[in-house]
Amino acid sequence: MSRDSRRDPPEAGSLAFTFVALVLVFTGLGYLADRWLHSGPWVMVAGVFVGAGLGFVYLVFILFSGSSGSRGRKGKDEVGKDRDAAQGNGRID
Repeated sequence: MSRDSRRDPPEAGSLAFTFVALVLVFTGLGYLADRWLHSGPWVMVAGVFVGAGLGFVYLVFILFSGSSGSRGRKGKDEVGKDRDAAQGNGRID
């Protein structure tokens, strides 16, 4: 695994914080809905699962969106370097 494919520690911490925040927010919304509807803890329990599900979907989306789009393709700078090398321009970056 190359260094480019790994996540930086601050980004990983941000993903973990987002996951926990989604669970807490939806749990809190479920708690408030339970108090408003006088329905017991069931909406809060549903909020836990909805928050965890959304957090997991967000986590998977972020992790795969960063690596799948650049696999096998060259960036704009790399294409330019290859073209310059093929033309013999001798450009050194």
